[in-house]
Amino acid sequence: FPERVKDIFITKEVNEAGCYAVKLYINGEPEVVVVDDYFPWCSHKDNWAFSRSSADQEIWVLILEKAWAKVYGSYQRIEGGNIGEALPALTGAPTDVLMHEDIQNKEQIWNEIKLADERKYVIATSVSSDQSRRTHDLMKSMGLVDAHAYSLISAHTVRSGLQTVRLLKIRNPWGRREWNGDWSDFSSKWTPDL
Repeated sequence: FPERVKDIFITKEVNEAGCYAVKLYINGEPEVVVVDDYFPWCSHKDNWAFSRSSADQEIWVLILEKAWAKVYGSYQRIEGGNIGEALPALTGAPTDVLMHEDIQNKEQIWNEIKLADERKYVIATSVSSDQSRRTHDLMKSMGLVDAHAYSLISAHTVRSGLQTVRLLKIRNPWGRREWNGDWSDFSSKWTPDL
């Protein structure tokens, strides 16, 4: 939802002063956070030390991360966390966390995901070998980043032969590693009709 991201930024254009204002919701209250355009650089990688945009000329990701670090006191204090903590600060909306292992009725979790998708809610999911009782190496072999959050882009029910299949379209915000199992981009399960 690019329009929701754009709404976070009060300063919309690059400026000579290097001063940018963003709106975050701190403890549920909208707050303007002002940052400059001096960002941490990692000289041995010859790249930004933390986040970066997939397009080299965009600084909005760096600005947003710096504002978040300013709220929490440092970049070090925002190194990890739960997406359920970040989304309310970005959107001003409450979050609901569903833990798969706590829900016995899998139909219920699918219905909640589908309803949220239809209502255009911001949805995220995460991968954790600890929580799923799988190994870190197994996650990596499937193309998943362990202990990592993903954007849940959409939910679909499709017919594959005589079978009904439920698919989630997720995106790795890092843009690295890609699911390589069933229904991946290179999977033979995709037919011309699908």
